[in-house]
Amino acid sequence: MGYRPLEIVIQSAQGLKYVNHVKKMKPYAVVFICDDNNNPISSMNNTAVDKDGGSNPKWNFLVKFNINIAKAQQNRHDLVVKLKSHHKSHSDKDIGEVRVPIAELLASCGDAEAEEDDEKKVTSKNVVTLDGTSEEGTLAFSYKFGRTVEHPPAHRPPVQAPPRKSRRHKVMEAAKGFVEVVVGGLAVGVGGELVSEMMNGSSDPDAVPDGDDQYGEIPADDELYDDEEYP
Repeated sequence: MGYRPLEIVIQSAQGLKYVNHVKKMKPYAVVFICDDNNNPISSMNNTAVDKDGGSNPKWNFLVKFNINIAKAQQNRHDLVVKLKSHHKSHSDKDIGEVRVPIAELLASCGDAEAEEDDEKKVTSKNVVTLDGTSEEGTLAFSYKFGRTVEHPPAHRPPVQAPPRKSRRHKVMEAAKGFVEVVVGGLAVGVGGELVSEMMNGSSDPDAVPDGDDQYGEIPADDELYDDEEYP
């Protein structure tokens, strides 16, 4: 039967169980697809943390999946949304979860082989505690199926942007480049003068001459001694 892309927007929740005893609850959601053995078969997608939402958080978080139509119609795939409360000092607390069979979402869209839906459908589901003993709160989300394709799109890893350089780092690089240019210019200038002197001879009158001239004129033997007699 092929595959259909599923686009979901986790909008908000209302009346969630308050699991924090002291600090304000900061809810977020983890969205994924699991199989009939409760094993995740998709990536785990986290919404942002609503720091001010409390029991009524809002996210408007978009996530996309590729659904195997045949397996979904056999009730082998579920949409799972786990709700958690974020904590900095210790592990996050579970609030509850929502599970919806993908077959149920497909059925609401008519023919599984249909073309892309024109409008998103909006629904609300009860949030069940993880032990399954009670329901407290609701989760609102919208969903939309795309056109049926024979094979799912090839996975493309996200392209990571290069790390952003700080202002201090940029200033340091600019200063380093300036020093290199200045030092390089001095080296070229000094090197040019040395090459010129080697080719044309030194123009400095105080420069040391080559060969024996560096010691001056050698005196004659009779000039080595004065007229004073030695005993």
